[in-house]
Amino acid sequence: MSAAKGGRLEVGRVARAHGIQGAVKVALHWAGSDALDNVDRVLLVLADGSERELELRSLGRGQRQLIVKFAGVDTRNDAETLHGARILVDRTALPALQPGEYYLVDLIGARVVGPSGPIGEVVEIAVHPSVDSVLVRTPEGKILEQPLSAPWLARVDAEAKLIELDSTEGLIG
Repeated sequence: MSAAKGGRLEVGRVARAHGIQGAVKVALHWAGSDALDNVDRVLLVLADGSERELELRSLGRGQRQLIVKFAGVDTRNDAETLHGARILVDRTALPALQPGEYYLVDLIGARVVGPSGPIGEVVEIAVHPSVDSVLVRTPEGKILEQPLSAPWLARVDAEAKLIELDSTEGLIG
């Protein structure tokens, strides 16, 4: 997952083309997300960095992915050009956050510090059935996973891009 751009939040990626009429399969970052149910348009950031704003024509649910049809994407070849595109939605289309709440994607780039000092930077989110975690890259390049739960978590400040740990005993890696 990557952080928001210009008031937008990344909710998933185009996985691959589906069928011959331009539909695509979309892998959501959080399988339970209904973010695409609440929007008419999305911003796609393609693999080459270019952007396309597209209107959603239809949305269906597959076993593990969504099946999405965009306006103007009418053939399998059109759909294949979207492979790997990041899908961003306007934050205003999402439910308002309560004080102290944050979207997990907002933690990408956050500094992680423990009782003894800096540990690294959040580079990815891992959503598991029992707990959400952040993947942290240390200055040496090692990737560690830290569950976002007690007893290890002291404080999360998504706005300041800071995660403070009470203990490093929860770090996996």
